Formats: sequence, C-alpha cells, structure tokens
Amino acid sequence: MKILLAAKLRELFFPDRNHDTYDDPGRSSYKRFAIPHTFKPQLSLAEAAVSAAGAFLRILFGSTLFAVWGTYTFYAWSSIHNLFLRGGVVLALLLLFAVSFTCLMLLISALVRKCLRRSPGF
Repeated sequence: MKILLAAKLRELFFPDRNHDTYDDPGRSSYKRFAIPHTFKPQLSLAEAAVSAAGAFLRILFGSTLFAVWGTYTFYAWSSIHNLFLRGGVVLALLLLFAVSFTCLMLLISALVRKCLRRSPGF
C-alpha cells in the first residue's frame, strides 16, 4: 500500500517528461515558453511599449502605496497604546490596504487595455 501511494505521489509531482506529447511541432518556441495570460507571443512595438509601461506603473505605484501605507500603519501602531484598539485599527488598515491595492492594480490594467484598444495600428 505504501509503495502504491508513493508511486502515485511521485507521478503527481514529477510526471514523466519522456512522452512525445510535450513537443508540439505546430507551436513556435515563443508560444511554448510564453508566460501565460501576461503577454501575447507576437507583440508590435507599440503594444510592447504600452504593456511594459503598464508593468512599470504597477511596480512604481504598488511600491509607493505599500511604503506610504506601511509607514502610516506603523505610526498608528506606535501611537495607540490600547492593545485592543491598536489591533482593531491595524486590522482595518490592512484590510483597507488590500482593497486599495486591488483597486490600483485593476485601474492600471483597465488603463492599459484602454490604451491598447484606442491606439491606431493595433
């Protein structure tokens, strides 16, 4: 029984890569190694520039939001002396951070999609 379970787990986590099903001659190497759901394999120069700008904005504004929110959360933590009130305020600030970070990422994604649809030649 143990050997059967171990064999099933090994097959689940380490599938046999020697099968010919992994090599699809109809797909290009770009499509085979593409990051799923991020970029399409063949972008024009303008599409690539808009997508790269969107990634840059996500990094820049996400990092800035995290830094500012973290600073003010720490300030709230250190200025409130009541333990229960401190925990409640910090929990509320963390939930608000998660909501605002999600909204920021959705906004940037919407702007990138809008720029990709609106630009001529796409």
